[in-house]
Amino acid sequence: MDKKTVMIIDDDVETLKLMKKQLEVLYDVIDFASGEYALEYLEQQQARGGVSGLPNLILLDIVMKDMDGYEVLGRLKGNDVLKKIPVVFLTGMTDEMSECKGLEMDVVDYLKKPVASTVLFARVQHYLDLYSDQSERGKLDEAKLASLTEPLTDRELEVAKLMAEFRSDREICDILYISMPYAKKLVAAIKEKLSLEKRGDIRRYLI
Repeated sequence: MDKKTVMIIDDDVETLKLMKKQLEVLYDVIDFASGEYALEYLEQQQARGGVSGLPNLILLDIVMKDMDGYEVLGRLKGNDVLKKIPVVFLTGMTDEMSECKGLEMDVVDYLKKPVASTVLFARVQHYLDLYSDQSERGKLDEAKLASLTEPLTDRELEVAKLMAEFRSDREICDILYISMPYAKKLVAAIKEKLSLEKRGDIRRYLI
């Protein structure tokens, strides 16, 4: 099986080297110390082969000198192809406002620096499992769902269908016009009823 590809964008060279050394044991790693250069690379790869050659996940530092993480993320989200790559912020910032700003822009998670290697591997693998298999998007097997001891409510079923398309919590909020806390509550209820350890396990209920 081909290795998944992780891109790291961080202008702290020591952090960049350390994370690359840790992750390249299991993944192909592309690293850039500049947001501008990383975007140029991604746009070139897109021009050559669409999604082919693009990373499966991006780890992006927020505070960088040439172009901060918010601007890089904004450029990614403005591109119909690149916006599909899940982005995890790397940050030493701990204030709630910074986290809310990233979540509003559809970043999938935050990792606080310095990142312990066990946490780094666990989070990276989780989001690779959750987002990289876009080709597996499909419809729920509603007959299987109907056999549950505690069936899903109509609202939970709506959310479960979006989870089956590997939609993020933010996308679920936008599509169903619900708040983030309510979306998280529904996702948690679905995971409990379906006995899902992680969101990607919903594959078991696809047709």
